[in-house]
Amino acid sequence: MGAGALERKRLEALARAFRLLAPLERREEVYCKTVGVLKESTRAASALLLLYRPEEDVLELVAAAGLSAERVGFRLSRGQGVSWRVLEEGRMVFLPDVLAEPSAVFLESRPRPGAYLGVPLRDPKGQVLGVLSLDTVGEAGEILPEEAFLAQALAEAAGMALARIAALEEARLEAERHKALLELSLSLEASREPLGMAREALETLLRLTPYHGGALYRFRKGEVRPEVMVGRYPRGLPRLYQAHPVRFGQGLQGSPFRADLGHPGLWEGPVYVEDYARFPGALRPFVELGLRSALLVPLRLRGRPYGVLALATFGERVPYRKGDEDLLKVVAKRLEEALERLFQLRALRLTREAALKALSRVLECRDLETKGHTERVAELAVRLAKALGFPDLEGLRLGAYFHDLGKLALPDEVLKKPSALVTREWRLVQTHPEVGLEILKDLPFFPKTALNVVLHHHERWDGSGYPKGLKGEEIPLEARIFAVADVWDALVSERPYKPAWPPERAREELRAQAGKGLDPRLVEVFLRLV
Repeated sequence: MGAGALERKRLEALARAFRLLAPLERREEVYCKTVGVLKESTRAASALLLLYRPEEDVLELVAAAGLSAERVGFRLSRGQGVSWRVLEEGRMVFLPDVLAEPSAVFLESRPRPGAYLGVPLRDPKGQVLGVLSLDTVGEAGEILPEEAFLAQALAEAAGMALARIAALEEARLEAERHKALLELSLSLEASREPLGMAREALETLLRLTPYHGGALYRFRKGEVRPEVMVGRYPRGLPRLYQAHPVRFGQGLQGSPFRADLGHPGLWEGPVYVEDYARFPGALRPFVELGLRSALLVPLRLRGRPYGVLALATFGERVPYRKGDEDLLKVVAKRLEEALERLFQLRALRLTREAALKALSRVLECRDLETKGHTERVAELAVRLAKALGFPDLEGLRLGAYFHDLGKLALPDEVLKKPSALVTREWRLVQTHPEVGLEILKDLPFFPKTALNVVLHHHERWDGSGYPKGLKGEEIPLEARIFAVADVWDALVSERPYKPAWPPERAREELRAQAGKGLDPRLVEVFLRLV
């Protein structure tokens, strides 16, 4: 056969191979189709497709047709079998008789004569992925040039098809990552609980990486302890940290810390450990529990060490992938930002709370209330609200602090009058809820719940209250909750005009007020709490 005819045969084989493999969408389909076509279109006894597994440094048989079809999953260690020559040399290897090759491996039976042809399977960048081979071991006949052309064409087409599938999978994974990160960001924006934030972040990481378990470790009193653990891990792992505390300078989590400097020094980037048992600072109890691969990244808040975000596997080794490290760094950064915002909000809230408490004490002093009345009523109201499942506890607390703000507008001769008020003076006192509302209504951080308490805390269940004369459930629930707590504290507290009542007498009075000044259902619930 002339050179032109051979080239035509080669191009025909290549076109056929691409036509057969290009439409396939799954790796396994490419594997099976490649060896199936090679076996059916040649006189080969076996057609084999082996892929290189770099993490274990083996060639794995992923598809086979013919005599070796039942050996799928078989692995060849480095140097074992002729296919390693193909892989290492990156070129086609032809043996007219494999019996003459000392390294040959016979998968099915005793050594028998036959020809062998192996070609490298490459990706578009030229990286060798594996080996496609055919042989006539145990069968008559040689390997013809057109059969070699077909093997080479199928290997080239399979490499292209696998690269395309890998690119599509990577694109889908990247889209999934972007979607998961967006959902995580939105969730972290809405969350107000640090451990819940960490759990959400770790669960996202486990969905997008091959690791089995994740944890948030915090630094406390010279030790590194897990605060959140998710995924799959041995049952005894949490108890292990109690029995064998990890201190700064110890183990994997504690190794980056310099206890001798008086404060922990933190490494800057992620740390990856492929096999924990070989890690220089490995702790024996964790080795025995099966800790294998791990990827960790530090967390900082306000420039100070806060903890470690960690992913790990137990028993199974996970090879390093830059994508996993990049993802862990992105998630850790977003968690840091979310925690930073949360702690800033908490600091602002505590500052505001302290300011409000100070102002409430000013109001108490001017109104001759007993010391601590406002704070006690706020706490009692929140307890009752929790029992009722009332959602806006913060709004209720704010309303309790400022319920009598309008009294600042009352003159001392009315507010502190030692004798009974005349009608004109009493009507002036009854304006203080509306005055308080007028002062507070334009403040953006005052919710509707708080304004309702300020305006309606003197309404009565029977409709005899002020300023609107609302009756029953016309009165906002938050105002009715506050009223029960307010009356109780007034009864059990000492005032300039009366001694503190004993609890049992106060309980009787509260029951007497049920259905008159107070919501009877709320009185019943409240009395079960005190």
